[in-house]
Amino acid sequence: MSLLFSHNLPLNSTAPAPSSIPHEDEWGSDDRFSVTSNGSAVVEYDCKIEDLKRCLVDSVYGTGLGFSASAEERAEVTELVSQLERVNPTPAPTEAVELLDGNWILLYTAFSELLPLLAVGNAPLLKVEKVCQSINTSSFTIDNSITYSTPFANFTSTASANFEIRSPSRIQVEFKEGTFQPPKIKSNVDLPENVDVFGRNINLSPVKQSLNPLQEAVSNIAGVISGQAPVKVPIPGERTKSWLLITYLDKDLRISRGDGGLFVLAKEGSPLLDP
Repeated sequence: MSLLFSHNLPLNSTAPAPSSIPHEDEWGSDDRFSVTSNGSAVVEYDCKIEDLKRCLVDSVYGTGLGFSASAEERAEVTELVSQLERVNPTPAPTEAVELLDGNWILLYTAFSELLPLLAVGNAPLLKVEKVCQSINTSSFTIDNSITYSTPFANFTSTASANFEIRSPSRIQVEFKEGTFQPPKIKSNVDLPENVDVFGRNINLSPVKQSLNPLQEAVSNIAGVISGQAPVKVPIPGERTKSWLLITYLDKDLRISRGDGGLFVLAKEGSPLLDP
């Protein structure tokens, strides 16, 4: 993801569509396009989509996966998402298993129930390392996982679910259990030079020096804990049921809406995840 926000597309721009082929789903018709005889329209159309995708990734950069996004940033993301949804190249995402299957990395969300988990990552010495969603259409399973990182260890929890296909773009999800992996103790304590605590910048260099003699002990603890089995907890109640509408899908990017939330994800290994 670029460190600079280089938005080359105006927010009110739309991709050209020489002609349209209607596709029906829950949202009604979806405008498509036809290929010109020399193929030029396809090239121009694909370039427009790639530009929109890069603009979207640049827009969500630095928002803490959406938690710290300003009202202006949310509005910009919403507009770019809407433009991409209008030019979705995969009108039947649930049938495109080669695209849908795999591990997806969360870039941005406006889902209220996930934001408190992201808020934890704003605490001193604690951050959200990664939020992932793994989809397997062969077993009809979804695993949602979140990894937190501290200077001493990484912690990962996973919510596993089964799903049913309800339409070419919609799936019904039912969560079964949560799994808490044993913490991965770091062999070296990785303290930052400085940390912000309630607006006050604190230098941790003296603390880092005092921790040096503890490195060997930390390494021994890591070996013991890594061999422990994960803890599994059933997920009861009506909150286990959810739904997901996939509104954009290609080999790199997926946009989904579910239970009032918005999710923007990039596939693991996608160049969209490159810095």
